Amino acid sequence: MNNSFKYFALFLLLVAMTGCTADDIVQAGGTLPDETPMNSVGGQLHSGKTFSNMITVGMYQDDGPATEEIIYTLTKPATTPVTIKAVPSPELVAKYNSDNSTEMKEFPIENVTFENGGSLTVSTGKKISENISITLSPEGLETGTLYLLAITLERDFAGIDVQAAKQVVYYRIIFREKITTCMPEYDPIEIPPLMPDLTSVFYVNTETYQPLIAGVVGVWVDYWQFFSLGNIVNLKKATIDYDASSGHTLLQLGSDLSYVLEHKDKYIRHLQENDRKVCLCIENGSQGIGFCNMNTTQIIDFVRQVKNAVERYQLDGVNLWDDDSKYGKSGMPAMNTTSYPKLIKALSDAMPEKLLTVVDKGNATEYFYDVAQCGGIEVGKYIDYAWHGYVSPTEDLQIINPNAEGSAQAYSKYTRKPIAGLDEAHYGNVNVPCYNDNNPEIRNIASKAIAQWRSSGNKKNNIIVYGSDLIGTEYGGYEGAIETMVGDVSLFQFMDNGNGWDFDMDDFTWGDTSYMGIFLDNTLNAGPDLNTYRKDW
Repeated sequence: MNNSFKYFALFLLLVAMTGCTADDIVQAGGTLPDETPMNSVGGQLHSGKTFSNMITVGMYQDDGPATEEIIYTLTKPATTPVTIKAVPSPELVAKYNSDNSTEMKEFPIENVTFENGGSLTVSTGKKISENISITLSPEGLETGTLYLLAITLERDFAGIDVQAAKQVVYYRIIFREKITTCMPEYDPIEIPPLMPDLTSVFYVNTETYQPLIAGVVGVWVDYWQFFSLGNIVNLKKATIDYDASSGHTLLQLGSDLSYVLEHKDKYIRHLQENDRKVCLCIENGSQGIGFCNMNTTQIIDFVRQVKNAVERYQLDGVNLWDDDSKYGKSGMPAMNTTSYPKLIKALSDAMPEKLLTVVDKGNATEYFYDVAQCGGIEVGKYIDYAWHGYVSPTEDLQIINPNAEGSAQAYSKYTRKPIAGLDEAHYGNVNVPCYNDNNPEIRNIASKAIAQWRSSGNKKNNIIVYGSDLIGTEYGGYEGAIETMVGDVSLFQFMDNGNGWDFDMDDFTWGDTSYMGIFLDNTLNAGPDLNTYRKDW
């Protein structure tokens, strides 16, 4: 079973649990081994969220204390009220470290506060107590340190068969400080704000890189002012999987993306607190089922899974990137023109407060201009942004302004029609590849194309997309490629006060402002051994 499916199986179990009444909850794993006598009653201390006795808690600076809940469950209704008291146990922390060869630091007891003094009562005729809260204070915690807190019972109780392993809940707790500075040169500075009057889009492939690399790409304006880039950060990659036995579509989170999401406080939180929107990029898999051939039942099921993932991992939205080459598998439905619009509308309806963006490419989206073909759905009314997906580090830069005729483009060999209901102010025309540093000519052609395109009056918005996966400098020939891509190739020509094109002189016209791409962490330019943004799991 893959990691992502396991995460969702656990999530669905927890959702099912919350839908039950307290008396309906039964102990996971069956009856206790020593419960043979008919009058024997077993008991278990556990979290109010799960029956697991090992809970991971992320604490973050400025969030204040974390709150957890505990509960006590009997295997049979209580014949008289049963009251127990939960207490922290430093002895069990030491024992756990010894038994498991770990070195987690004991969570300070003075940072633990119990509701109702830690007392839990199972009333007569009931099997489960009311939840009580445990408040965990971050006061004095060391950043990046893994702590362990053991909560157990103060004493055993007559009439209850107490198994030691079922009377303890462990909390693994890690505290992270808010990152407020960066180091583009040799002295730290405050993290600069996102560049005004620009919506820049990044992609990070978690199979090779941490999402945090999106937070260290910036621009140096006129050699004195720094800005950050990356308003929207799309994490790759999630795919559509298919269960042939049930006919269900499945949201497949690869092992790397799953790890990142499960450790969101480390890899995602920093980006979000600096005003970036972090989204899940979903692509077609290789199962023959995709955005363009799902039936209504599959769409409903898939939307539910996507919504669960976005909410569970506190993401800001979803980016849909359909590779239409993945259709046509034997025995699978053919592509149609209504499935994708229905999916987009269903996602928008399910998550109206979340960002929904679409990559416009190939047959998958070519009919979005025609409401009738889309089953009466005006797709553009249900998405926030779209941009074309024709980006390749070996191909000339493609700039596309969709037109109603679908006629030839001046700056692209590809043609697109406008998405019905989407204002051109929300369509990204420029998608910049990360060109190899060993091929300066293709970069020069890209710079010229952007300058000519803007000077011809084609620019209708300030959206710029960097569709290549962000990388560091360890790949041969790519040293400085990202800085060049951001500065010399794109922003210098894209911004209204940057370089333009004089068609009479057939040459660049120098703008009022210079834009130089930079890394806001200078270690990325120091070689692979110092690159802290490669995946570390």
